[in-house]
Amino acid sequence: MRKSPFGFSVPLLIITLLCLCALLFYQKALLAGIQFMLNSNHAFGLPTSTTPISSFSIPTAPNPVSVGKEAIINGLGITVTRVISPADNYLGKAAWPSVLREGKEYLVVDVKVRCVSSEKKCRLTESDFGVETKNRDDYTAELSGNYSDDLKGVFEGRDIESGKSMSGSLIFILPKGEKGLTLIYPRLFTFGGSAKFLLGQ
Repeated sequence: MRKSPFGFSVPLLIITLLCLCALLFYQKALLAGIQFMLNSNHAFGLPTSTTPISSFSIPTAPNPVSVGKEAIINGLGITVTRVISPADNYLGKAAWPSVLREGKEYLVVDVKVRCVSSEKKCRLTESDFGVETKNRDDYTAELSGNYSDDLKGVFEGRDIESGKSMSGSLIFILPKGEKGLTLIYPRLFTFGGSAKFLLGQ
């Protein structure tokens, strides 16, 4: 006589249900135990403290400043002293290494940088600066070596002794007609943010 296929499936179904119930009970018991240990004053036998931490603060970036105003960040005092836009005529023959593509123009931003650190030298390069547009597009400064032979006063990165300063022109290539321009230092994210300079465009 053949056994019904349902004869095996009923005990199998009962065993499966019992296993699921045991798993759910074990999971709830484990979670309740973890919650009890976390809420306990002596979780894992370690002492706890309720003393608030009051001396910890996250550095914040200075507010954006306009041309002629100084912003201090990361041991540097930076001032934008002049903006030329478009600067195609100003650059003249000095721009020959980087022929502008159609729809592009030059922007020149003159900066003065002071090392306000009293303990060490300050180090920066032109590539630490960037220009951000109203649409949040980011453009890095051109390499000074491409222009310094024909154009005097190009900003060239180097060490600045404590208490000393340096000045020069940063050169950017942007799409024509960009608005809402902001100079940013440093252009890459750092803990404490970046200084921003409104270029009046």
